[in-house]
Amino acid sequence: MKKEKRYVLIIGAGDLVLPAYRIAREELDLGTIAFDYNPKAPAMEYADVALPVSTKDVTAAVKAARDLSRRYPLAGVFTAGADVEITVAALAESLSLPGIPVEVAQRCNDKLLMHRHLDSVGFVEKARYRVVRTAGEALDAARDVGLPCVLKPLDNCASRGVQRVEESSLVEDAYELAVSFNGTRGGEILVEECLEGSKHTVEMLAWNDRWHLLSIIDTHYISPRWPCETGLNTTTQTRSMQERMFRFSEQVARQIGVDFSAHKVDVNIGTDESIRMIELTARLSGGFHCQYASPLAFGSHDIRAALRLSVGDDLDPEDIRHRWERGAAVRAVFPKPGRIVSVAGVEEARRMPGVAEVFVWRGVGDTVGPYCNSADRPAFVIAGGETTREAVENAERARDRIRIETA
Repeated sequence: MKKEKRYVLIIGAGDLVLPAYRIAREELDLGTIAFDYNPKAPAMEYADVALPVSTKDVTAAVKAARDLSRRYPLAGVFTAGADVEITVAALAESLSLPGIPVEVAQRCNDKLLMHRHLDSVGFVEKARYRVVRTAGEALDAARDVGLPCVLKPLDNCASRGVQRVEESSLVEDAYELAVSFNGTRGGEILVEECLEGSKHTVEMLAWNDRWHLLSIIDTHYISPRWPCETGLNTTTQTRSMQERMFRFSEQVARQIGVDFSAHKVDVNIGTDESIRMIELTARLSGGFHCQYASPLAFGSHDIRAALRLSVGDDLDPEDIRHRWERGAAVRAVFPKPGRIVSVAGVEEARRMPGVAEVFVWRGVGDTVGPYCNSADRPAFVIAGGETTREAVENAERARDRIRIETA
């Protein structure tokens, strides 16, 4: 008797989620159902079933999923690179599918809930913070935590509305910027101690009360003031530091309550080599990290591993095994701010040594800049190499061939 086809509901259908659809269909023989508010998102055409449902509208998503479950054998719900942990958790809970509790997902999505939960369990290896509701309170909080400090909205992602402030005269404007990106939270934002040092992402997978390290990357920013990533690459930290980062991140995940499937912890390494948490996200990474950089560098199949868990299958250790140790890098393209009048050099960049992918998300007529957060970036190059240094050089050479002219 032919086995009934199982379906996975994937939340989000953009470029960063698209690889999951291909892997689900071609490698795991799963049917795919897409939810995305944008009917023209890349994976909407690739999915077996596609519905224009907002990835942030939990009520609408649950209703649509329940209706679908009457027609399709839904085995799991999944995302990668999309900031929709709450929606994924709510769908899993509603349909009795594998996942983490909704309250845990909420901690990972709301910076204040995360801080307060970690406070309640005595975790102190993170930034000191104050929650404020007015510009005046923000100024008082900045003086309290000390300058420089960081102002953050509570309800957003990709560093939108985040700003590092070195002078008290800039606090009011930074507060207003954070509020403008604050979603449903109105005037309530965070003022955090500025963690000086290098920034890294530790990606892990938890299954049966055991944590597995998937990869560690170094991240780079356009300026101290603006957390707009210029790119990432396989880490250049020592093996001993990588082990410390992994064990630290496992501890953070346990404290927050994320004990199933893939998640990532962003950490800061200080000049004294101390490790402190920036945030934890209960999903696979964005920024082309799990989608392209890790497979290039290690030959691993992290998305496939997480997809298996999402539909109730056991972890296959072969999925997360590092078959080789090479380098990978992502570099963003930053044209002069303005209106794009021409784009050239893309195909030339694609043909350059080591280049795996090139993505251009803006075209003629679009406006680019200023570059204040990671959502402002218009184009990217992903490249590999025998070493991290070679991968970075390959990515940067190809990046420089892409010419986006503005007026």
